[in-house]
Amino acid sequence: MPVPTDAIGDWPGWRPTRAIAARFVDWAVGTEGSSRSSALVRIGLAMLFWSRWAGELLLCRNQSPNGLFLAVNFFVATALLFVGYHSRIAAVWTGSVGLAMYYYFGHQLGREPWSHHHTYLLAIAALLIALTPCGLSYSLDRYLAVMRAERTGLPPPAERGNLWGLRLIVVQLSVLYFFAAFDKTNYAFLSGARIEQIFLWYYAGSDYPAGLAWLATIVSLAVVALEYCLAFGLPFRRTRRYLVLPGLVFHAIIYVTLPVYTFSATMALLYLAYFDADAVDKVIARLQGIGLAAREGIS
Repeated sequence: MPVPTDAIGDWPGWRPTRAIAARFVDWAVGTEGSSRSSALVRIGLAMLFWSRWAGELLLCRNQSPNGLFLAVNFFVATALLFVGYHSRIAAVWTGSVGLAMYYYFGHQLGREPWSHHHTYLLAIAALLIALTPCGLSYSLDRYLAVMRAERTGLPPPAERGNLWGLRLIVVQLSVLYFFAAFDKTNYAFLSGARIEQIFLWYYAGSDYPAGLAWLATIVSLAVVALEYCLAFGLPFRRTRRYLVLPGLVFHAIIYVTLPVYTFSATMALLYLAYFDADAVDKVIARLQGIGLAAREGIS
């Protein structure tokens, strides 16, 4: 039975424990699929790193030894990640720079915005994408491999590889959603008080709008319910179809209403990990007209 290459496909209802364990292991660490979705995540992560920190890490901003060392590593690592040269090494390098920014510069040196969860998520995502075939597509690595194959008269290497890094991204996102909901499962949030506080701080000042209390309570309950649903529902194909759009809309609303930096864009990008990698490949081929040409026999 072929193992689905998305997050979790049609999970068996009841089977012997050993068969379920074997299927889970195959899904987690033994599945191969198209490298194109991993490559898209790789490129997107590099762009998100630039969007979040490039302006702060210009060489003219901090000319101390630590500042220059961080900036040089940041720009070299992310540039290699973007073009896909030694892609997995570049991903580890980029993720390590992100963790240094989060733990050392953010927490230890007190650079407060760098200690936020969006920093950690970007760094971890870069490290996890190194565990995928992210350099086999849309990369300088791919271009050089095709050139070598042409010189030797061999077919170009397949754009496929082990997808266990995408599995770990799925686990990371589910853990994130679960604990985001769990941390909000208290009276202070569920009563709407926290939402009221956020609204008054950013929008209303000392003017308390009529009807805010009940509206804040409804929004608070909806947010917690949605985050629990996203944590447990997105990994499964049958429930994912109903949750992807609400999840993306949820992050879009957060992005336009609150200063969450790159968090919403990072989450939207990492949603690619939930989907069947080969299905993503087929969508890309259809957008390029390759699927139609193949069906009609056009060379």
